[in-house]
Amino acid sequence: MMAAISLLLLLFSMCVAQAGSTLTEAQTESQSTGAAAAAAAAEVSTQLDVFAELKELRGELQAVKSKLYKMETENVAQNVELTALKTQLATSEAEVLNLRRELADLRSVVERLEATESKMDLVTVKTEMDNLRSDNAAQETELTALKTRLAATEAEVVNLEKELKSTPKVAFSAALTNTGFIQAGDEDLDLVFTKVISNVGQAYSSTTGFFTAPARGVYYFRFTVRDFLKFNGMGIGILTNGRKVMYLNEYDIDGQSTYLSSGVTLQLEVGDIVNMKIPGGLRLYDDLNNHSTFSGFLLFPL
Repeated sequence: MMAAISLLLLLFSMCVAQAGSTLTEAQTESQSTGAAAAAAAAEVSTQLDVFAELKELRGELQAVKSKLYKMETENVAQNVELTALKTQLATSEAEVLNLRRELADLRSVVERLEATESKMDLVTVKTEMDNLRSDNAAQETELTALKTRLAATEAEVVNLEKELKSTPKVAFSAALTNTGFIQAGDEDLDLVFTKVISNVGQAYSSTTGFFTAPARGVYYFRFTVRDFLKFNGMGIGILTNGRKVMYLNEYDIDGQSTYLSSGVTLQLEVGDIVNMKIPGGLRLYDDLNNHSTFSGFLLFPL
């Protein structure tokens, strides 16, 4: 761009010099020769056209100068911006360098932490393994104790099974009669519950009405009896070896059915006898519906 401007300036100077020389020569020739005046005038016109072109060139030159000034201004601004960018780039590079250093430091810290954590994990694992070994030892001890207890329990169960098998199984239940009323005279009347419902162990006799204990132990007995009371009484007693243990009676006048019921637990020896009696002058009732019953069973041996 600067070379083009210099060339235009040189051409402009040469044209101006040539125009001045030609104008001087024309004036001299005009004074000496009148015949050449017309030609000189024509040449002057031509020179004027040259001046016009030179003026136009001057305008273009001025425009080029303006553009050159604008470009120089822009170039200065770009240089300023470039300088700022270089400064910013240098700052960024410095920051990147610092970040790289910080990253390297962080990596170093992380590696140290990971190494420390690995050591701690190893210590923790060793501690847990020691705890597990201790727990296993305690569990083995407890398991051994449990096995011992289990063996003792199993032996006890075997003994209990043997004892249970050797223990007599005793239980009975019997109803009184199908004939209706049973009346006692002046003396107490032994009751014979003739209708046997169950008789495990065969300890009850439906012939005598006696229950004979086959083993030493604790027994439970229960009875229920019925009668129709109309100006009369009903009663019953339970005896052990002829000794009265319990006695119940009832008197009424309405003629409606009345029940007496109770139970007792007795400790008996082998051969002891338990039976029921009607006190003298009283009565009971039974029929096919088994209203009056006598039951008993062995709770446990002694």
